[in-house]
Amino acid sequence: MTLARPVGAIPTGPFPLNQSIGRGAAFAAAGVLAALNAQADQIINVLRYSSLASAVTGLAGISAMIWVAMYAALKIGLADPPGGWTRRDAVVLSAVVILSFLPISFAANAGLLGCGIYLFATSRQGEPAWRVSLVLLALTSPLIWGRVLLHIFAVPILALDAQLVAAITASPVDGNLVRGASDAPRMLIGGPCSSVHNMSLAILLWTTAAVLLNIRIDRRYVAAGLAMVVFMFVLNVARLATIAVFPDQYELLHVGAGAAAFSWAGLIGAGFIAFRGVIGAAERQR
Repeated sequence: MTLARPVGAIPTGPFPLNQSIGRGAAFAAAGVLAALNAQADQIINVLRYSSLASAVTGLAGISAMIWVAMYAALKIGLADPPGGWTRRDAVVLSAVVILSFLPISFAANAGLLGCGIYLFATSRQGEPAWRVSLVLLALTSPLIWGRVLLHIFAVPILALDAQLVAAITASPVDGNLVRGASDAPRMLIGGPCSSVHNMSLAILLWTTAAVLLNIRIDRRYVAAGLAMVVFMFVLNVARLATIAVFPDQYELLHVGAGAAAFSWAGLIGAGFIAFRGVIGAAERQR
């Protein structure tokens, strides 16, 4: 990216092209493109090994909360008035698009992060482009920071999930391996199924709700966010315990309709908590 170059290297005045599209909409589209490509492997695997109907009901293996956040970014971006582009915006957008399509695992995530940081730094607080930047940065919670945290603390985090599942199902446990009901094979709890991932999704939805409805963060709304994190943690443990009890339904519960049902349950439950929090905050902030 060109952010480190001197200001004079790239004219920062109004850019005459693309004046029919607002900055917020353009950066929202680029950020969503980067977020989708960051999950391209997962989407391709679901489409390759599942039927089209299963892929659709399973949301292509992507959490419903991520889909909601991407929709929110586009919706907010479309509210940005046309024009206001600079040549530097065009260069950064081009860099984000290029990163999105590079065949390197972290490139699209880097594009998403850079897109959010740049837009946040170059937009006025409260305007649609600035709000888009908050949603894009929130998307990095499950796509980048949750994974980094899990990579660093994988052993204790996955062991905790396994211990809780084993306690619920009365099964023996060894690290992040849980033996299911009766003589079922051991279930390995991996990173994508960890509670950290689901908790990062709660943070994403909490941020997206506040930005989409344009409310200020206060102590009660923070409490609502904590309640969403706890809810997602409990729901994920319940999902893992269900897989341990019904190992013959592994595919259904892990990537099929059962997984989609848990995903929608998370969205509805956490969304309800966020809705109550947003309504309460809006009433207090009148």
